[in-house]
Amino acid sequence: MKKFTFKLTAAILLTGLLPACKPSPVMLSGEIKNYQGGAIECMINQGRAVVPDSMVINEDGSFSYTRDFPEGAEIWIASEDAKGFVRLYLKNGDKLHVALSAGADSLRGRCEVEFSGDDKASRYLSLYDDTYGNPLFRSFNKATEYASFKEYRAEIDQMGEQLEAALKKTGDPVFISKEQVKIDKERKSLPFNYVWGKRDTGMAVDADKDFNEYAESFDRNDMELAKDNMVYMYITWYQACHPDSLQGKGVQFLSILKDRVTNQEVIDKVASDYMGVYMDGGADIYLAATLDTFKGITTREKDVEKYMAMGKEMVKILPGAKAPDFALNDVNGKALRFSDIIGKGKVVYLDVWATWCGPCCAEIPFMEKLAEHYAGNPKIEIISISIDENMKAWKKKLETDKPQWRQFVVPDGFKSALCKDYRIDGIPRFILIGKDGKILNVNAPRPSDDKIIRMLDENLK
Repeated sequence: MKKFTFKLTAAILLTGLLPACKPSPVMLSGEIKNYQGGAIECMINQGRAVVPDSMVINEDGSFSYTRDFPEGAEIWIASEDAKGFVRLYLKNGDKLHVALSAGADSLRGRCEVEFSGDDKASRYLSLYDDTYGNPLFRSFNKATEYASFKEYRAEIDQMGEQLEAALKKTGDPVFISKEQVKIDKERKSLPFNYVWGKRDTGMAVDADKDFNEYAESFDRNDMELAKDNMVYMYITWYQACHPDSLQGKGVQFLSILKDRVTNQEVIDKVASDYMGVYMDGGADIYLAATLDTFKGITTREKDVEKYMAMGKEMVKILPGAKAPDFALNDVNGKALRFSDIIGKGKVVYLDVWATWCGPCCAEIPFMEKLAEHYAGNPKIEIISISIDENMKAWKKKLETDKPQWRQFVVPDGFKSALCKDYRIDGIPRFILIGKDGKILNVNAPRPSDDKIIRMLDENLK
């Protein structure tokens, strides 16, 4: 009987009659140390979008999460009590436990994490966030601490090798392939921070011979380098080496692009990329000339039509235009207008955010420092406007953080007049309004940006 059973089983397996073994769903468990009842949020990173998901936390601060991720997924867990968030990567069959707590690094939105279980990919993400992803390392100020470009680049390469070793240990071909692309791109692009940092200290961007050789070593007609944004950065650097105050920056960038690149496909891509950034940044008073220059160098007719149509709308929010008005509510539910706040003799620095937005919450500690820096200054007012549609979550966040600057909310989230009129399709977004209620910048630097104090002070004069 045993022999017969074995043969029958073997025959079934060979003919594929038995169902294939399917890995179990992701099983994530965790705990918040020193839990005080703060909210916990779960989000799934889908590239350009972070999609909220549900997660229940118990009274003792423990939580669990189960979901089917056959292709693997990057999951963000944010905790108010841990004062930050952590990125995790899990795929079906994985079991992971994390213990979250507040730490000294919460200033950049990351909490302390202890991993156990299937944690190799998540540990890699944590290492990435501590190296290439660390805004303190990525800052231009940090780059100025290195005595030479060679020294700075050596640090970048060392970090890259460390990341590659950790990535290899994950043993996940799909994850490795995706993350290796990011590492390669950063190893090529991060070196440019060196010259931007030196520029901010008054040094010429072409003063370091080794960097000049590095920048000129790239094939500007290589489409793969254009996809990695390297051609774009090269043109930006070359433009900084040859400033021209007689024409707008957009006109100059596009003219240099046409002069320094011969591959029309590369020209088309970089020109369109530049126009996207230029428009998202609020354009400038040279909008018409920039659009004409773009039209003259690209063969992408659809992009010409797109940006020409966009330009007609952009006129409303160019620097010097009267800031569009919209409805909003304060924390007590009182209805008012944006025009009730601006145009009162103060520069207004506006933060557009939401509680479910990880990068937005990462900026809050920097907003706190900014508000403290300008506390009592009659020339400036700092405000935050949430696009949260969940009023309970918004109010709970304010009760927890107790921000010392005015807070408002707009109805309808991304469908609001604020997002529509100011062309906001992603957050956080920071906007600067002049003392007279006219626009200074619809895409101002973040509070975590090294340039923020200098930029604000220049507009307070």
